Amino acid sequence: MDKQERIPKMVEHDLDGRGVGAVFGIIGLFFFLVVSVIKGVTVTTVAFSFLVTQLPMLYQAWRRLKLLRTFNEDEEYQRLVRREFLIVVAMFASLGIFTFLTWFVLDSMQELLGIALIGVIPFLIWYMTMDRKLREADPEHVTNRELRSARREQ
Repeated sequence: MDKQERIPKMVEHDLDGRGVGAVFGIIGLFFFLVVSVIKGVTVTTVAFSFLVTQLPMLYQAWRRLKLLRTFNEDEEYQRLVRREFLIVVAMFASLGIFTFLTWFVLDSMQELLGIALIGVIPFLIWYMTMDRKLREADPEHVTNRELRSARREQ
């Protein structure tokens, strides 16, 4: 399948996932407000609410995995697509670990932010390099930049 056929499917796919993202964002905000009213604003409440709002990231990554696997049957491309998904899972897991740490160990927002940045930034850098590797494995791969510009055009 060439790039021109992939772009509309990916744009439609991406827009469908945004609705789910909005629902989880509202749930996270609602959770934060309810718990804040009951117990007050704590580092744990902020961390857990942030974790809940990141659930769409997992959902969209899983949907992207399923879609990209239909575009190219090459084993190398399939392996890289799975790795991209695992990076997103690892980012979410690291956020979960930081939430757990704030619950039992940390007591300030600065400590949480520092540890979260140390744990998440390497995964973000790794994720961004995966787009280039996918492009090398499949010249017809639609990069995130191309997807963003296609979304803007619609």
